[in-house]
Amino acid sequence: MDTQTVCIDTDILIDHLRGSPEATRAIEALEEAGRTLSTTSVNAYELSYGAWKTKDFEANLVAVETLLSRLEVYALSREAALEAGRIMVHLEKKGAPVEIRDVFIGATAKVNGSTLYTRNTRHFENMPGLIVRGASP
Repeated sequence: MDTQTVCIDTDILIDHLRGSPEATRAIEALEEAGRTLSTTSVNAYELSYGAWKTKDFEANLVAVETLLSRLEVYALSREAALEAGRIMVHLEKKGAPVEIRDVFIGATAKVNGSTLYTRNTRHFENMPGLIVRGASP
């Protein structure tokens, strides 16, 4: 992995919250390797949204907050927003647009110098300059 900071995508975080041993081991291995773990405010939104949709939303919101407290959460900064616009145009010209949330996540990870750790590599692979590391399902 090229950077010391790893931005963990929602899919990995959800698996961890659901008790997936693989996701938990992967996160622990990154910590043990001395990586700084992060995510984005967009990922935090996705986790919150998912928690609010459940019957046990109060407990799930506590779990989300606990997890987020362990991570550096990058805001969608002005620089990231401008980079997201550039990325979206690039993807549209390639005929490969993705959902705007993924563009915001990718741009935020990129401007913060983080490697994006995700199972959804297809969503991010065409974003120029973004380092993506795929996780096993």
